[in-house]
Amino acid sequence: KSYAKLLARSPESEAAANNLLNAAVREGSFVDALAAVKAAQKAGLADSDAPLLIFADAFRRKKWAEAERTLAVLESADDFAFMMPMLKGWLNVAQGRDSNVSGQALLTSGLTAYYSDDQIIYFDLADGNIAQAKLRLRNFRGYDEPHGRFLAGHAMGEFSRGGDAEFASALGRQIGLDVGNYATSRVTAELGLAMLFTRLGLALDEQRQPQKGLLFARIATWLAPSSDAAKLGLAELMDRQDLDGKASALLKGIAPNSPFWVQAVVNQTQLVATPEEAVAIARTASEAQPASSQLKLLYAQSLEQADRRDLAVTVYRSLLDQDAGRSNGARRAVYLLLLATALDASGDWDSARNALEDAAVLDPKNPQILNYLGYSLLERRIDVARGFDLVSQAHQLAPQSAAITDSLGWAQFLRGEVDKAIPLLESAVKGAIADAAINEHLGDAYWSAGRRSEARFLWKAAALAAEGEAVGRLAQKIDFGWTKETAAP
Repeated sequence: KSYAKLLARSPESEAAANNLLNAAVREGSFVDALAAVKAAQKAGLADSDAPLLIFADAFRRKKWAEAERTLAVLESADDFAFMMPMLKGWLNVAQGRDSNVSGQALLTSGLTAYYSDDQIIYFDLADGNIAQAKLRLRNFRGYDEPHGRFLAGHAMGEFSRGGDAEFASALGRQIGLDVGNYATSRVTAELGLAMLFTRLGLALDEQRQPQKGLLFARIATWLAPSSDAAKLGLAELMDRQDLDGKASALLKGIAPNSPFWVQAVVNQTQLVATPEEAVAIARTASEAQPASSQLKLLYAQSLEQADRRDLAVTVYRSLLDQDAGRSNGARRAVYLLLLATALDASGDWDSARNALEDAAVLDPKNPQILNYLGYSLLERRIDVARGFDLVSQAHQLAPQSAAITDSLGWAQFLRGEVDKAIPLLESAVKGAIADAAINEHLGDAYWSAGRRSEARFLWKAAALAAEGEAVGRLAQKIDFGWTKETAAP
């Protein structure tokens, strides 16, 4: 309100216009944001993206001729040329016409191609080209990105409403959703545009333009205020700018029947101040949808973060019981790995080892499982030969992993092969320079090789991040050197 008053008194003030725009974007006031942009335009101080907000205003008011004139201004400036085919396409759809967007033309045009791989499918769904959309969804490669997960969620609703529950379920599996009845809005021009602005907002933030990113994501919610995907995108950017309260409010507005609700719950647990608050959110969500393995998994992991491992073990076992016969071996092996981690941390190594052995049978090519089991055998000096074999296999499968490289280097050290161990441990330190255990391992290896000053340097680096019993052990080594009693586990 203060910035709005200031701009009214000083309409040619660039600072007043910019501050009002930023505040309006944070607070969600479209009227004030529009006033700020128009004032900046009138004073000749507006940024090149200002017409995008003018376009959104015309689009919201269904003033199609005004929207087309704004696009002409944007096109002549050439800054946003890559967006033009998509903006024009959605303007056509909004007026009840076919989009007239050529997928082939979009995909052969540089930056347009990059930002239109999901937009092409939204256009297919809006135009009723269902068979073409289905083909493109099968070939889509971006499901691990936010825009890909948003696309899958919206397409789930379209195919579910169209009677193709099987394909809708397949899309759900692409983004880790259990089969269920999810409600999504139909793909309209407003939604398609909102998804474009959401994607660009996230991209701008990653390109270190957080204010621009927030503006684009907010435009998305102004265009499609009921879009849960747009709320998720904006909440993510709010979180990155430490606007946790606003992010949380957006996430709470996403209902349990939305395909984006599970992600909203996950994000809420990351915003709260204490682990116990995260446990409460995850427990409530899991109780609301008891068949959801994803929510049960979130609940168990939240319990671990809150140091309530006994209850976490119970939830993991319940998850495994619920999952029996439903998933492939690889997913079940991951659940067993998580159970083993909780059991091990709670002091029940025998049960943890049994879970790891079962996991290794189910997924013998999982490097994390092989490494955990192998390193645990080495750490406890139980069957060192097998432990070495397991971490060697893990390293062959994931040579880029600093943790696994450290395990293999430490295995070489325990076998007395210090010359072979040191290059591996040095590589591991480069990949995880702040890891206490890895720095300590390399320090021990340096000491054994006679490199005493370097060993103490590594132990001091390890001490910066050390916790628990490692603190005293490292202090002794720094002061008195390595002994069998102070050797790293």
